[in-house]
Amino acid sequence: MRAFPAAATALIALLILSCTPAEKPRALTKVRMNSSAMLKFGVFTIAKEEGYFAAEGIEAELVDIDQSSALLAATSGDLDVFTGPVRSGLFNAMLRGAPLQIVADNGHFEPLPCSPEAFAAPPEMAARMAAAGGSPRGERIALIAGGVTEYLIEKYLEQHGLTRADVELVQLPQGDYLTRANRKIDAIRYMSEPQLSQRVADGSMKLLASSQDVAPGHQHGVVTFGRRLLRDDPELGRRVMRAYLRAVRQYNAGKTERNIALLARHTKLPQEMIRSACWVPIAADGQVPDEAIQPLLDWFLARGYLEAPIPRSLWWNARFIEP
Repeated sequence: MRAFPAAATALIALLILSCTPAEKPRALTKVRMNSSAMLKFGVFTIAKEEGYFAAEGIEAELVDIDQSSALLAATSGDLDVFTGPVRSGLFNAMLRGAPLQIVADNGHFEPLPCSPEAFAAPPEMAARMAAAGGSPRGERIALIAGGVTEYLIEKYLEQHGLTRADVELVQLPQGDYLTRANRKIDAIRYMSEPQLSQRVADGSMKLLASSQDVAPGHQHGVVTFGRRLLRDDPELGRRVMRAYLRAVRQYNAGKTERNIALLARHTKLPQEMIRSACWVPIAADGQVPDEAIQPLLDWFLARGYLEAPIPRSLWWNARFIEP
């Protein structure tokens, strides 16, 4: 039998190898987390789009859901990660034994050259207040009761030596201040970006006081883990946190073209609006200082929104951000 030439033998071997099934990629572990069109939620979009979650073996499922439903889902275990503002309902759930703990920062107040959140008023009202030395006495203030907005309203009034009895509080339903039904309400409003800078730019609202002016250092948003990441699979929780903090560092790099494009895609807003907005600070190390939350917890308790005092050891877990 005639032997094959060496070149032909090599070609046959190459063909055999090319037909061998490729090694299967590592399966990703699905982690469910709530999302929102707010700018700071864009950190999770950055982590997903830039492959930070995938690098940790995670398939991030970002669920667009309202805050109340998200908290219920996190309490029941349907969500693994709950992100949102500091609310009494979150702490009451912990007091009742829900397997939830805050694990990282998702937005706080600090001195900035701009205002990511602020009190603003229609031009005529703002002019009337300016003539009265800036006092809101006798004016209308839009209120969503039971949350951080109500707390900030009282802090704002205190700065002017006023109480709730000195103004007219206009109760709004839970949800966005800027729904079509609420846009025409003639009242002072607590607003956030990117709508804040948009409304100031188009002249429909005038800035009165920034969030930092009203409550210096206040903790606005937090990341909370549920049972699965806290207890069942804490190593998965560490992987989620590594991806998240990596995305926070990219977010904190500021208004790069890449960040603007990603956040515009996340919020479904024009890139120019994202570029002109004031981005809320997020701690690169994820830390949430006790002094950033305790004044609000005290206020919740005094107003009856919190069922009992809650120690830091119950609501805070640093194991995922510390080496």
